[in-house]
Amino acid sequence: MIQLTVHALLVRNAQLYPDRIAVEDAHEKLTHQDLLQRSIKVANALMSLGCQPGSRVAVLSRNSIAMMEIMCACELFGFIAVPLNHRLATPEIGKILQDCTPTLLVGEVFFREPLQQLQASMPHSNAVWLMDGAEASLPGLKPSIQAASESLLLPPPAAEAIAHIIYTSGSTGRPKGVMLNQGGLVESGRLLALPAGVRPDSTQLVIMPLFHVGALAQRMGYVVGGGRLVLQSKFDAETVVNTLASGQITDIHLAPTMLRSILDVIDQRPVTLDAVETIKYASSPIPSETLERAMRYFGPRLIQYYGLTEAGAIGTVLHKYAHHEASKGMHTDLMRSAGHPHLGCEIEIRRQDRSVCDVGEDGEIWLRSNAVMSGYWNDPERTQEALVDGWLRTGDVGKFNAAQYLFIIDRVKDMIVSGGENIYSAEIERALETHPSVLETAVIGIPDDRWGESVHAFVVLKPNEPHVTQNELIEYCKTQIASFKKPRSIDFITAMPRLQHVQKIDKQSLRAPFWANHKKGVN
Repeated sequence: MIQLTVHALLVRNAQLYPDRIAVEDAHEKLTHQDLLQRSIKVANALMSLGCQPGSRVAVLSRNSIAMMEIMCACELFGFIAVPLNHRLATPEIGKILQDCTPTLLVGEVFFREPLQQLQASMPHSNAVWLMDGAEASLPGLKPSIQAASESLLLPPPAAEAIAHIIYTSGSTGRPKGVMLNQGGLVESGRLLALPAGVRPDSTQLVIMPLFHVGALAQRMGYVVGGGRLVLQSKFDAETVVNTLASGQITDIHLAPTMLRSILDVIDQRPVTLDAVETIKYASSPIPSETLERAMRYFGPRLIQYYGLTEAGAIGTVLHKYAHHEASKGMHTDLMRSAGHPHLGCEIEIRRQDRSVCDVGEDGEIWLRSNAVMSGYWNDPERTQEALVDGWLRTGDVGKFNAAQYLFIIDRVKDMIVSGGENIYSAEIERALETHPSVLETAVIGIPDDRWGESVHAFVVLKPNEPHVTQNELIEYCKTQIASFKKPRSIDFITAMPRLQHVQKIDKQSLRAPFWANHKKGVN
């Protein structure tokens, strides 16, 4: 049985498509052959500095070719890449380094100050390096890379070998290091590339940061398909629209809030995006208004993915044809679904006793595929909780309809228990967001001496729309959902706090003031 690895695909692409562009950023372009040759030299340089198969190499960088070369070097030689969320505070990054104990921390000069501070978190001295030349107190990799061999000096890693550790955003508490292996990453790429029709002449604009599993898995789709990646170091809606309008980009992957920003730009300055074939959206629920606007502009080109870090970003896909049919008024209810399970991914909805739910019955989403994580780094207890008999417990609540479309209802942790009733925050958020004056909402449970928890909403209103009061919104909710589910209180705020790299609403920060004097985050 042939088990593909990322190593094998990088070599294959250099053989099959040596002169095609594999990756580009604002400064340069590399062919598949260039990428392989340069990554081999980087791998040998890392080995000369003490890395061996299984060694962790932490990377602090924005999207760039230099970052891509470090990742490819790790994949070629069996080192474990640990791309770090550069939006975290330096002490938070330090805790991750103390957890994964990397042999090296490599970063771009843009992060010179935090890199200097993080030397104290490394297990030994002489472990923090800049990607390019030396600067101040930090040595640079450039001389070691220039002097390195161009030969593959280590045997290929096995499909089961850990390739990346992706630390979760921390929205559920202490970050967890999700271990993704070589074979699993290939499977992630294969399953994501198939619905998008990735080919060697496909070009994806990558604006999601490469420390996020969505960007990593999408990148793997183009490694599998031999396609081209265009890296941007940050998201700017004007820049993205201009890049899409250049005619060079066929595909893009966006969080819903990014999609909304792009639509805002296009509303102000209509452009032609004829070359764009596929617009993928994922990472968080999409507001109904954003989806409706996107359908008007892009309907037949839209794909929705549902997945999570622990699943290698694999779960379900709502295909282009479903968006196309809905744009013509057919099966419009399916636009609130997450689609069908990926080919090669099994999903079951289970009750608390682990029995399988009936069609239409709410329960926890369990899934399994060859892309699922190997476990959490250095955390066997939480690994055992998440992986049960080959299945991943997602912590998400959902249901299937009769046609096996998956509908995501909420996170288990976001469920509110009020007066003995289970209330899903996402259902209330959807109801609030149908009001013409509401732009965005977040619903949480707050302590209530009588009911245990009561429903509290945060609301961002649309600019230039008639103002609406708390009482008016609560009364409106009663026309959309059962009265016991309605918010009992509402805070109007100007913007939602977000986990920046995935643009998800940070509900933990919204809950914190209400639960500060309670021992538990539930009542």
